Amino acid sequence: MEVSLGDGSYVVGVHHGVVKGVRLYFLSNSFIFPHPYAEAEAKFTMQQLALMAKASLELFCMLDKIPSLIVTNDWFTALVPAYPKNGHFGDFFKVRISTMFL
Repeated sequence: MEVSLGDGSYVVGVHHGVVKGVRLYFLSNSFIFPHPYAEAEAKFTMQQLALMAKASLELFCMLDKIPSLIVTNDWFTALVPAYPKNGHFGDFFKVRISTMFL
């Protein structure tokens, strides 16, 4: 899946699995996410945060699924609710989505 970010775009791998009937999706890009919580300069960290959020939402668009609830639990996922709330992704997320930060 290709995700635009700033002046460029990144290819993000999408990995899918099912555990006890629950569909799980994992996103990967070895440059932006070399390992969990990689130490980096502030600009690169912001790229990581933005790509994680945009790729998550782009996956919903690709699957043509609008979640009824988005649960975020870390600073890496904290931007996910902000993009649709501020009108990014056009009309796809025009339905109000409930969000919960744990």
